[in-house]
Amino acid sequence: MNRILTATLFTIVFAVISVSAQKDYCFQNDGLKIRQIVSFTITGNKVEGTLESGGYDADTSMETFDFTGTKSGNILTIKFQGKTPYEIAPGTKKIVWTLSTTALKVPTYGKDHKTNKYSAYTATYTKCKED
Repeated sequence: MNRILTATLFTIVFAVISVSAQKDYCFQNDGLKIRQIVSFTITGNKVEGTLESGGYDADTSMETFDFTGTKSGNILTIKFQGKTPYEIAPGTKKIVWTLSTTALKVPTYGKDHKTNKYSAYTATYTKCKED
């Protein structure tokens, strides 16, 4: 009887610790033409989430891209299932995002609207607003 009680108690404690070690995040970037929303969960050092991308027109739906990855400190190494849903700099071997308490920094490649030239830059995604 004591073994069953001990095993049950251990299972409950382990489940509570596992759930409490899980943290959910949501960040968004409102660009000139598209809005992107990154939602993910970090459990231990594992990252799992989605990136939604779409225009501002209410009649169109956003496209969803799944990703997984790992966390080391405030660095997230990300791998999309399929093609990366935004442009990355030529020669990029792995996608590395930087997480802070208020923002997510995502290295991107695109056109600078001031110089009209393409270059690598870091897009800053801010925390999603609570509904």
